Amino acid sequence: MNLRNLTVLVILLLVALFAGLNWPLFTAPSEINLLFTRVSAPLGLILLAVIALLSLLYFIFIAVIETGALIEIRRYARQVEQARKLADQAEASRFAELKTYLEQELSALAQGQSDLKAHVSLEAGEARKALSLEHDTLKSQHAEISGRVDQKTEQLKGELLARLESLERGLASDVERTGNTLAAYLGELEDRLLGRAGEGEAASEEA
Repeated sequence: MNLRNLTVLVILLLVALFAGLNWPLFTAPSEINLLFTRVSAPLGLILLAVIALLSLLYFIFIAVIETGALIEIRRYARQVEQARKLADQAEASRFAELKTYLEQELSALAQGQSDLKAHVSLEAGEARKALSLEHDTLKSQHAEISGRVDQKTEQLKGELLARLESLERGLASDVERTGNTLAAYLGELEDRLLGRAGEGEAASEEA
């Protein structure tokens, strides 16, 4: 009960108390003018009946208003509940769609990662094969170059040994010629010395 209804009840109680205290006056008959006729009736009771009727109409009106308000509130509550349910369903649907989308994206990402790993593995295998082939090629080229270098080294070694032998033979020939020349020169010098010594002895004998 709100303050307004409580105030009306207090006023009615005060009126009833006032009527009870002055009941003889309220029940005393009086001549009442009804515009077209005159009647004799207790004016206080008539006024009390009018007040009671107005109060009853007031409470009926208030009850109707409150009932309508309650019905409207319940209707609004049902609408709000339906809207909340629809919002929850829409939110759940959005969450489900978002979950499905995220699962699809994660699946696509995982598939992409697996494809990338497979591609990287394939590229790595091809790179290893290429490196192995390149290594074999370089190894064969190195072996070929090493063979050529060894062959060239042997050739240069043979040429160098031949040149050294030729130089040794030339040097021996030069030494031999130089020795022969020196021996001839020494023989000639010895002959000259012996000739001069003989001439000196002959001169001394003649003297």
